[in-house]
Amino acid sequence: MGLEDELDRLYALPLNEFTAARDEIAKRLRAEGERELADEVKQLRKPTVAVWLVNRLAHEREVDLKRLLKAGEALPEAQASGNAEAFSKARSDEQHALERLAAGARELARREGVGAAAADRATQTLRAASLTPEGRELLKRGRLTEELEPPGFEALAGMPVVPRKTTRAAPRREDTKEARERVRKLQAEERQLAAAARELRKQADRAEADAEAATKRRAEAEAELERLKA
Repeated sequence: MGLEDELDRLYALPLNEFTAARDEIAKRLRAEGERELADEVKQLRKPTVAVWLVNRLAHEREVDLKRLLKAGEALPEAQASGNAEAFSKARSDEQHALERLAAGARELARREGVGAAAADRATQTLRAASLTPEGRELLKRGRLTEELEPPGFEALAGMPVVPRKTTRAAPRREDTKEARERVRKLQAEERQLAAAARELRKQADRAEADAEAATKRRAEAEAELERLKA
């Protein structure tokens, strides 16, 4: 089993087995002399429950997932071309696939004793990831690591696809270097996206607080007006 296959399997495991399995992969890489790559694997974060549901659905609902990925790829193309008919069909296909996957998420959540809120977040993550090439690749492999939000913040982060090895022979130095550089690049992107997400949430919280304050002031003004009329 190559490293790619091991990582695919890692994200499909029950959550309570993730950490031990990740550490075992890192231990093996270190024993093979791949110390830096082992350190990178060791730093992989345990997925949230919602992300775990998404990764499980990638394995259990492959047909519905393929339909969602196809629709997610067609939507921006149809929008860019201005083809209203193609856009409408892609949107319809997306909704149909999402409905089936959402039902699958709720069923899986019940089966595993997971709350319904996690299933809802899993559905949001599925839609957001399907709209970007990187997200679609991670969904296909069942290797997402972060919860995503639908547009307008279509962020994603995850373990990159490591160059496939057909044998257990020692990797070429060039392949190993390329894998490390890709890991570091995606980790940097992950930190930037997470910071952007936090800022967007802060802005939303401030806007909500301002709206609540405005509503309160309006209610007070209306009450004062009624008092004056009386």
